[in-house]
Amino acid sequence: MIYAASISTDKGTTEANAVRTVLKVTAGLIWRIEVEFPPGCCGLAHCQIFDGKYQMFPASPEETFHSDGVLIGLDDLYLKTSGPFEFIIKTWNLDETWPHEIQVRVCMASAEAFMSRYMPSLTWEKMNETLTQALADQDKIKAAQLSQIQSDLEDI
Repeated sequence: MIYAASISTDKGTTEANAVRTVLKVTAGLIWRIEVEFPPGCCGLAHCQIFDGKYQMFPASPEETFHSDGVLIGLDDLYLKTSGPFEFIIKTWNLDETWPHEIQVRVCMASAEAFMSRYMPSLTWEKMNETLTQALADQDKIKAAQLSQIQSDLEDI
């Protein structure tokens, strides 16, 4: 699943009165974060992403993402297993002339079978378990279908 927030921040918005945007997500594993700064931001639009009061991205406290015409893409592994299932995105814009809009995207895998793609130690165990269950389900469906076909043939 990919969750996104397009955040417009007025000109002259300082860190003290930063825009706080709540991005609702599900439980799961974050495997990628993207923050897109369109051309014209000139490094004046700033962004931080928090899980509660914990600053996740960038991980360095008090640091921000800020750029111009750049997509910052981070492959990461961050497990979100407890609520609230949301992230707080803090933005401000030191440009005194123009408002700026940035987009934040959070890419998550919510099912364990999909999480195993990003966590190799789970891969075989989870994939094998998932395939075994899928085969068992398919066998039940096939058996029911064959039984119905046989019953239909007996009625002829």
